[in-house]
Amino acid sequence: MVAEARVSAPRRIGLVIGQLTVGGAEGQLAHVVQGLQGRFEPVVFSFADTAGALHGDLLQRGATVHAIAGQGITRVRNLARVLKEKRIDLVHSWLFIANGYALAARLLGVRAPLVTSARNCKVQGRASQIANSVAFRASDAIVVNSMEVDAYIREHYRAPVDRIRLVQNGIDTERFHPPAQNGAANEPGPIISIGRLVPQKNHELFLRAAAELVREIPRQRFIIVGDGPLRADLERQAAEVGLADRVTFTGERRDVDALLRDASLFWLTSRWEGMPNVVLEALASGVPAIATDVSGTRTLIRDGHDGFIVASGDATGFVTRSRELLLDATKMDAFRRSARLRAYEFSIPRMIDALCAVYEEVLVGR
Repeated sequence: MVAEARVSAPRRIGLVIGQLTVGGAEGQLAHVVQGLQGRFEPVVFSFADTAGALHGDLLQRGATVHAIAGQGITRVRNLARVLKEKRIDLVHSWLFIANGYALAARLLGVRAPLVTSARNCKVQGRASQIANSVAFRASDAIVVNSMEVDAYIREHYRAPVDRIRLVQNGIDTERFHPPAQNGAANEPGPIISIGRLVPQKNHELFLRAAAELVREIPRQRFIIVGDGPLRADLERQAAEVGLADRVTFTGERRDVDALLRDASLFWLTSRWEGMPNVVLEALASGVPAIATDVSGTRTLIRDGHDGFIVASGDATGFVTRSRELLLDATKMDAFRRSARLRAYEFSIPRMIDALCAVYEEVLVGR
């Protein structure tokens, strides 16, 4: 009877991730956990010492969450042991750090098929590059979230082309939506940036562009949402360029949907990305996005329709394109409508269907 019950139960997908902090990849994991319900049984394995900010959210969405303790080989052994104990049918490692550990667990006797992931175009250290190169070649499928990431891992990791599967990110268009009315305000809404305060996001460029823009639109305000090791330096830079009373640093926030609804524009100044979720969140909120020409942004933004793409490092490009919209209410309204329509093309159900198709393909192949 026990065997019969197990056969009829949904197959268990082990989702392995480094941490459960607030971030784009972690947010996509939460959507996946909820979307898999009824088709598979999601079980999350995190390497964080503590459960992380998303632990409770994942539980509410129906996942079982296990913290994998230890470092190095101890962590590998613990991961392999728990994967076996939980009788995982398929392992899906999430982000570069998890790929190597999932592969090592397989070498310690985990027989479940392995799906690895690549979600950004970040240059890794030598050890990580070797581990991921081996993991990609040993996996049954590789999930990428943009064509740019596809090309990146083929070039830098020699990932086998025949195993790469594109599953684009999804956006919750119910949570992220425009305000009931976008009527013209006496004062423009803030220009917003959302992301960790780390070198990748290049908030220094954000502040340079902001300082240039306020010389033309003195009342313009700015919001930087997120926290990280560069916060003190960025606050100091804001003061040095005369933006102390124009820029608000909010720290981490869980109400970014409300903040976006109050914004006029979204700026992404990153040096690299994979498929930036924050751009999708802005578009779904009816907020035109202006972003550097890095991986994934051209996939999301239709340049000249719902936002603009500018050259990496080009502060003046952000200013010129922002002025073009902020000073033309008719054009701004058209971009807002286009942004919302664009977001519908990246629905969560579409993402879940694509991911489940990968799982089914791998499980049937095994």
